Amino acid sequence: MHGYHQLLDRIVAGTASPPAVMDALRLPRIEGWKDRRVWGSWEVDPVVVGPGGVFGGYLAAVADSFAGVCMYTVLEDDQWLATRELSMRFLLPLTGGRVRTEATVVRADRRRVWVDTVFTTESGTTVCTAQAVQVVVPRKPAAPEGARS
Repeated sequence: MHGYHQLLDRIVAGTASPPAVMDALRLPRIEGWKDRRVWGSWEVDPVVVGPGGVFGGYLAAVADSFAGVCMYTVLEDDQWLATRELSMRFLLPLTGGRVRTEATVVRADRRRVWVDTVFTTESGTTVCTAQAVQVVVPRKPAAPEGARS
């Protein structure tokens, strides 16, 4: 089993921390993973809700973090990632409640990986989608332990 897979198992079990930025920005954590996919559900924090719904920048940060953690399902131990592009599509306002977020690797070539992220309400309504293009780069020596970078 790859080191990233072991890290994902520990993040889901609560015995390892997710990337530090997830805590710093109060982003939701993943609850599970399988090959090329991660998911989680979370309660909208009223602090990120404005007059028109959840702040779009917050949803972009959630999408970027889920896409990054989803990359752990496909990276080799000597690889790391950098987000090259992130495109958001806001379909409906999200004003509160429980949200499911799922990120899936949909395509890969030698150095780039495309990850789609979907946000749905408890009733199954899609409120937002995102597509990230991740670039695979050589890993810094200390990752993936704790995945703090």
